[in-house]
Amino acid sequence: MASNHTNLQSTGPDGKQLLVQHTTTDSPILPAANLEHLQRIDPSGELVRWVVVQTEEEAKYRRQENTRVNRYIFTERIAGIALGALVAIVGLGLATYLAISGHDAVAGVIGGATLLGIVSVLVTRRKDAAPESEKSSTSTKKKK
Repeated sequence: MASNHTNLQSTGPDGKQLLVQHTTTDSPILPAANLEHLQRIDPSGELVRWVVVQTEEEAKYRRQENTRVNRYIFTERIAGIALGALVAIVGLGLATYLAISGHDAVAGVIGGATLLGIVSVLVTRRKDAAPESEKSSTSTKKKK
């Protein structure tokens, strides 16, 4: 989980100091100090309970979203493999038919290099090609 901390301190000519601290995080959990501060604002504890309930709901949503994205990625990959197999089977069937029909050169081209190229593109995907969201999150993490 990425977080960004900013601290700014300034001292004026009269000796007065100004200190500003700011933290941004994508974590659904508030730091304990923030919860303690909320408890001082609302001694009944309703505000803290509300924040905890909202945090639980946010965490549940994030887990569901993560599961959904993983399911779509899995489905996409299986579909790619299935389509690659279908293209290979149809191509080999066509090449066999053409070879039996006396078109050996055409059958060799379809069954050879062309079919091999199509299947390799559909089945073996580039391993180094990361989705755009992964590239941006990786670059953000490196800047810390």
